[in-house]
This record gives sequence, C-alpha cells and structure tokens, in this order.
Amino acid sequence: MQYEKLRPYLKWASYYAALIILYVLQTTPRLFQIFETKPVFILALAVAVSMFEEVMPSAVFCMITGLLWDVSSDKLLGFNAIILLICGVFISLICIYYLHTKIANALMFCSAVALLQGLIDYLFYYAAWNHSNSYMVLVLDILPTALYTVISMVPIYFLTKWISYKFNPVVRM
Repeated sequence: MQYEKLRPYLKWASYYAALIILYVLQTTPRLFQIFETKPVFILALAVAVSMFEEVMPSAVFCMITGLLWDVSSDKLLGFNAIILLICGVFISLICIYYLHTKIANALMFCSAVALLQGLIDYLFYYAAWNHSNSYMVLVLDILPTALYTVISMVPIYFLTKWISYKFNPVVRM
C-alpha cells in the first residue's frame, strides 16, 4: 500500500538521478570523446522520457534537461530548454496517440531532435552572422555530434524503458 503511493516519486527520482549521472558523464572532459566529438546524453534521455511519460511531466523534465545543457554550453540560457520543451511535448503527444514506444521510433525521434537543435544552433550562432566557412561547423561538429548522440540513444532508451516499466502499473506500448 505504501509503495503504491511512492511509485511516482521513485520513478521521477530515478529519472532525475539518471539525468544527473548522464550530465556528469557528458561534461567530464575527454570522457566518451571520439576525436573532437562528444555525445549529448541528456538529449537522448529527454527524448526517451518523453516517449514513456505523459505530456506535462515530460515537458518539465525536458525543460530542466535543456537548462542543464545550457549551463554546460556557451549558449544563451534557455536556448536548449525551449527547443527540448517543445520537442518533448510533441514526442509525448505522438507516442500517446499515434506511435508505439519502440527503439526504431526512439532513434527516429532522437535523430530529429538532435538535427533540429543542431540546425537551429547553426542558424542562430553561425549562419546569421555570416562567418566565413561556417558550413564547416555544421559538417565537422554538429552532424557528428548528432550521429554520436543517436548511437548513445540505444542504452539510454533501454534504461528509461526499464525505469518506466518498473514504476508504472500501466505502460504505453
């Protein structure tokens, strides 16, 4: 009886613990770095949580994830928070009403969000200021980071799925 009341709190505590751990792994210098590319683990986690959870809680989680990402990058505070918030709401709604929570869909969503965030970042920080050879940032930084993030989605998806199944009495298929 008491465990039933604690389920939602334990589930979200697990998600936030995973967020903190992945944030530390993501921001640790040279850890998981291939050449100059590092994955954005917390983006993958935000996408995965959005797939398994309801709209409002996943929106808040995505916003907090985006704020953490903003703190660790040299972007305007709230830049990634707004992008992840909007993407998290759309992913949650799509998974509730249209698509199943499968690994193929997770990879598709992660690819879309990583590329969308990368392109918006490129447009606002490089293309808008007409830097010479700014396309090299897109080719050598943004696209490899997006690809590495999508690859990292696989274990993060299964971790999120396990947490969701462990604490939700009824889970979306």
